[in-house]
Amino acid sequence: MGPNENRTSSPRVDVVAAVVRQNGKVLLADRPSGKPPYGWEFPGGKREPGETLNEALKRELQEELGVDSLPLDLLYVTDVGRIRLHFIRTLLPQSAVPQGREGQSLRWADLHGGIPKDLLSGDLDFWKFLTFFETETIF
Repeated sequence: MGPNENRTSSPRVDVVAAVVRQNGKVLLADRPSGKPPYGWEFPGGKREPGETLNEALKRELQEELGVDSLPLDLLYVTDVGRIRLHFIRTLLPQSAVPQGREGQSLRWADLHGGIPKDLLSGDLDFWKFLTFFETETIF
């Protein structure tokens, strides 16, 4: 390709991730079979055209976990390749019981228990940020 030719790059994909906290732990989901990369992540998914970040997160949590949610504020943004991850502090109703509706397992990970094994690389920097700055005034 010559210096004056345009390169077409893959468009950026916006992905939302819910940061749900309960009793000093945060909710993690493993990636379902057939959806690499495999490992643990904050639950969420891709933003569809025309959606706001909060709308996308509400939809994804309803589809994937079967729960209503209230996305609050954007805590952290990071780029992993062409993916831009948006970590959003999110509340669930007290009566909500998240369940993996796409074959994924869920777990509550202790913020003071070290980095969870098999945490996806895109979520790793946020985990470090969250545990470093974890205070009642921020989260």
